[in-house]
Amino acid sequence: MTASTFDAHSALLFMPESENSPAKLISFFSMSEKSIQQGVQISQGKGLVGWILKNKQPLLYQIPEENRANLGYYSDETEDSIHSFMGTFVSGNGALCLDSKKHNFFSDNQQKLLDLYGKLLPQLFAIVQKSFQATTVEQYFQLLEHVADLKKNYNGWSPYLRKLLQLLSVSLGFEYVAFTSLSEKKEHYYIDGEYPSITAKKEFSFSGGLVGWVYKNEEIIQNDGKDAVRNLPLYAKNDDLPVFPATVCIPVRVEKNIAAVLCLASSSPKEFNSDFKIITRVISEDLAQFLEIVALRYRVQKYKNK
Repeated sequence: MTASTFDAHSALLFMPESENSPAKLISFFSMSEKSIQQGVQISQGKGLVGWILKNKQPLLYQIPEENRANLGYYSDETEDSIHSFMGTFVSGNGALCLDSKKHNFFSDNQQKLLDLYGKLLPQLFAIVQKSFQATTVEQYFQLLEHVADLKKNYNGWSPYLRKLLQLLSVSLGFEYVAFTSLSEKKEHYYIDGEYPSITAKKEFSFSGGLVGWVYKNEEIIQNDGKDAVRNLPLYAKNDDLPVFPATVCIPVRVEKNIAAVLCLASSSPKEFNSDFKIITRVISEDLAQFLEIVALRYRVQKYKNK
């Protein structure tokens, strides 16, 4: 799933078997599967993976043409063809790493997204080890895999968004999911996509609803619907929607500026535990990154058509 999301050549997870032991390769995906040293152990300070383990910091490294990557997990000359490396520290003295045969392949934004993946893993490990909510964990992993598949089979923004919103609705258990975008002049926002499609009005001002509040304040809203408080409409009065007790509105930033808001709404109270908050943050960060890619493709195509 991680390799597909980042279009990496290899994706590898290293975790120690005990507190004082070296980090061991416990899971991986690679286009050069036969070249990976399965079960290889890497000590702190040894190579690029070891640097992450020792410093407990993320690493984005573009490998010079004349140098070997010093990765330590390939058994043959495959390592000589690797030119980009990215990794992040995983709590518990582990590391989640990606590599690519392409030069200057990974970006700073991708590094931030990988960091979120790294922060999600310990949460999932803890739940599995306690045999608590194991089904939910599996659903979260499946959700991320499906999101990666949607991007891989991308055939246009509108069909992609429609399938994504339906996927989020089914996977996370919300009756209504929508993605709104800021207008070009930033004077209002509009519904870019929704599931199910039930609103007649598609453009709204920033006053009168939860989504407008998020655009103005650039902060997330998470209301689990358990408190008996007056619920505000999602968009505005008479927006064709019921007033949902449980709502999540997540700002999506592109180049540090809010560009969109992802909305999830339920007619019944929801449980927003730490795992749910992490998975929704991962999805929103992934959406932001993908928006940048789509916008870049549009600008390139527009330039070609001149």
